[in-house]
Amino acid sequence: MTFPSRRGVAAALALALLTACGAATSSPPRATPPAVTATSSTATAGDTVSASPPAATTAASSSDAPAALTSDPLHRIELFDVTSGTTLTLGALAAEKPLLVETMAIWCSNCRSQMHQVTDAHAAADFHSVSIDVDPYEEPADLAAYAAAQGYDWAFAKANPDVAAALRERFGTAVLNPPGMPKLLFRPDGSVELLPLNDELSADEIAALVAG
Repeated sequence: MTFPSRRGVAAALALALLTACGAATSSPPRATPPAVTATSSTATAGDTVSASPPAATTAASSSDAPAALTSDPLHRIELFDVTSGTTLTLGALAAEKPLLVETMAIWCSNCRSQMHQVTDAHAAADFHSVSIDVDPYEEPADLAAYAAAQGYDWAFAKANPDVAAALRERFGTAVLNPPGMPKLLFRPDGSVELLPLNDELSADEIAALVAG
């Protein structure tokens, strides 16, 4: 297990303070979160928790794509994919095939190691992936460059305070601690599962989980 740097610890503590307050009252020192539409666990099927910039282009869906899942508030989380410049919802991806969601940070070496296993798992199983950067001080452009440099070919998005709060309220603060390698499995049947924390899964284990 690789421990985070001092900067990583500071960033994780900053995010914990941010989400504990429910929503930020001021922008982080080095990053300006995109505009959001807040929701709660009692949100209606049409509500979203948004992390997409106002000018984002929504990804087009094919005419034969299944209807997006909306039964869980987390299905309606809307994210801006910094690698493609499109918006997405977790429910739309999970309706098509199993979806693995990881919370991470650029500085987190544990995250990087786990995501290389995810890369190998994609060669063995058919599933979607989304990585959500929960460090409020990291910039979208840096996140896009990081994904490209590492060779990751799935969606990467920044979590704003409302998205972070939705995850924290559902699963606890540990889901926002990148070195714990938090992973959520969204299934096409509508279920959402938090996988064991502090556990790096092998490519074979990931492939078995998404196929199960």
